[in-house]
Amino acid sequence: MAYQTGRNITVAYALETTFGTLPAGASASKAFRPNSGAMSLTKEAIRSGENRRDGQMTRGRHGSKSVAGSYVGDLSLGSYDDFIQAVFRGTFDTPLALTGLSLTADNAAKTFTRSAGSWLTDGVRVGDVIRFGGFTTTANNSKNYRVTAVTALVLTVAEAPAAVGTAQTGVTLSRPKKLLMGVTPRSFSIEEAEVDIDASEVFTGCRISQMALRLAPNGQTQVTFNVVGQDMQIQQGANSPYFVTPVATVSIGMTAVEALIRLGGNDVLDLTSVDLSINLNAAGQPVVGSLVTPDVFTNLATVEGTITALRQDVTRVQSFLNEDQLSLHLLFTENESEPKDFCSFFVGNLSLASATKSELGSDGPRTQSLTMMIGADDRGGAFDSGSVKYQTSAA
Repeated sequence: MAYQTGRNITVAYALETTFGTLPAGASASKAFRPNSGAMSLTKEAIRSGENRRDGQMTRGRHGSKSVAGSYVGDLSLGSYDDFIQAVFRGTFDTPLALTGLSLTADNAAKTFTRSAGSWLTDGVRVGDVIRFGGFTTTANNSKNYRVTAVTALVLTVAEAPAAVGTAQTGVTLSRPKKLLMGVTPRSFSIEEAEVDIDASEVFTGCRISQMALRLAPNGQTQVTFNVVGQDMQIQQGANSPYFVTPVATVSIGMTAVEALIRLGGNDVLDLTSVDLSINLNAAGQPVVGSLVTPDVFTNLATVEGTITALRQDVTRVQSFLNEDQLSLHLLFTENESEPKDFCSFFVGNLSLASATKSELGSDGPRTQSLTMMIGADDRGGAFDSGSVKYQTSAA
């Protein structure tokens, strides 16, 4: 008789057309690439209140079902876009492609200036990652640029371009797909197939309740998804796995040490950790007449984060005291030549809620922990709406 090992387990999922309804086995399923985690179904216990003459208790019954769990993975290109889209409750837009541009470039000011038209009208926004093509000054082509400011004619970026004094024509701009926060719920069926014992647990009506991003030195960028679901069923033998041929990504993990991090108006190299989370506080609702919740309900999206940094001056403490409006841009790239494939998270409207320094008397540098107070960005114009936006070069 075989026993199930802790490693020989596969996880796959498919988007549900109808909440709580398992998609057909031949549907478009995808493989999830977990480091760790698990889903479980539990039931509430219904206890008898009978006062028995023999001084004992009547056996209880099963009550409402609930499904919950979490998975941790290494952030990689395209691997978790479905779950990220679900926790954003938004929809990826169509990548932006501009052609026939006439541009100059200023190395010192880090700007691209167009001769006509409008960056704003064309849809370029602060926090976007863009790429140019068609420059005869080829150093400006096929390179990721992080947009830091936008007016009608002038585009300011974090990376210094090669200078172009006389406008070059026929230039192109591409901006890979982008995801903003919305209110459209999505649900999945998620299968854990235990290969050694040829059996699966398939969880239905699963909504992504929370996503947490974590950066630490000398580690992969980790992403954790907390899941709340409605029900579970067993599949065995020839029916396991239920999702027979899930599509898997093959991209490599993106490390924290290769990330580009911009806080406020500056790139920073003195952070020891970054945590960013989106929490929808999803939950079911027990009802009479049914063992399962009618739905898994999501709520207001709470975006929170914490940064731990080396302490070299009191600038960030002053920013905390002043309640300055700041931004945070996290750009993760693959280890390859330009244009590097990437995943990008941009928070445009935050202030520091606290600035707590480490105690004196310990070895090594003094650090400070900065908690972020994050809200929706309602400025409009050069700024996308929403608390956080996600962009990726994945197809």
